[in-house]
Amino acid sequence: MYKLHLTSKAQRKLSLIPKIYKSSIANVFDEICDEPFLGKPLGRKFEGFFSIRIGVYRIVYKVNRKDKLVTIVTAGHRSSVYVNDES
Repeated sequence: MYKLHLTSKAQRKLSLIPKIYKSSIANVFDEICDEPFLGKPLGRKFEGFFSIRIGVYRIVYKVNRKDKLVTIVTAGHRSSVYVNDES
C-alpha cells in the first residue's frame, strides 16, 4: 500500500471542487493508494504523471515506486487541469 501526499497546489485546487464530489475524491484516493497505476498515463509535458477521472474533474498524480508514495500534484475541471498555471 502506498502513502498519499498532497502538494499545496493540489490542496488549494481540491478546495475549489464542489462538495458533492468530495466523497468520490476520498474514495479515489483510497483506490490509488491500493493500486497507484489505476489512472491513465499522461504524455507530452505530463510524461510520468497519471490522471484519474471523477465526473468532469481530474486528479493528476505522480507515483514514486521506491518510496511507495503517490503525490497528488493538481486537481480541477477537465477543461483547465492540464493548463500549466502557477496559481
